Amino acid sequence: MRGAQYVSRSSGARGASYSIVVPPGFVRIPGGAGPETALSMVLDQLGETSPDPEFETRFVDALRRVGEADVHHAVLDSYITAGPVPDAGVACSVVFAAVPVTRSEHSDLDRLLLARIAGGATPTVVGGDPAVSWELESAASHEPQRVLRRRAVLARVAGHDHLLVSIVLTVVADATQRGEGRGEVAEAFVELFEAMLTTVRWRDDRGRLITERPIE
Repeated sequence: MRGAQYVSRSSGARGASYSIVVPPGFVRIPGGAGPETALSMVLDQLGETSPDPEFETRFVDALRRVGEADVHHAVLDSYITAGPVPDAGVACSVVFAAVPVTRSEHSDLDRLLLARIAGGATPTVVGGDPAVSWELESAASHEPQRVLRRRAVLARVAGHDHLLVSIVLTVVADATQRGEGRGEVAEAFVELFEAMLTTVRWRDDRGRLITERPIE
C-alpha cells in the first residue's frame, strides 16, 4: 500500500472513527442530531424537498424516542431504511454506539468478550478486531411497531484497551397492518447486517485506514 491514506496497526494507531459500506435504501443519521436536524439530513440524502406529513410526524417521533433513550450520548451513528419494504411493512435500523470500559485491574476486554461467548454469543471479527454477536430477545411492546429481530454485536476497536463499540440491528414491522413474508424479510435484513459488518474499517484521528498490510 502506498500514500498517506493508510497507517499500520504495528505503529500503535488507535481507532478514532470508522467507515462502512452503506447499502442502497439506507440513510445515515449522526449521533446527537436532533429530530428536526436528522429529518433534514435524511431528506437531503433522499433528494426530497416536500416530505409526506405522516412520514415527517412518524420519523420525528421515532427519532425523539431514540434521543431520549441515548441518555449517555453514546450513539455514534444510526442507519435506517428510508421506508418500510413494500407489501411486507418491515423496516430496520443499525445503530453504532461507543461503550467505554472503566479502567481497572479487571477491565480485560478479551476476557469480557470470552465471557459473552461462554454465555452463548458467537465469536466474529469486525474491522480486523475480535467481536461477538448474539440474538437479543424482543420484549412485548404496546408500540405500533412489532420487533421481529434484534441482533447485537460487541467489538473491540483498534489500539484501544478500554473501549468497545456496540452495533445493534433492529427489524420491526407495522403491528397495525398485515404483511406477507415478514419472517423472510427479517432474515434477509439479518444477512445484510452481517454483510455490512464485513465492510467496517477503523480509521485514526487523521482519517487514515488502519491496516495490517505493509505500507511503503
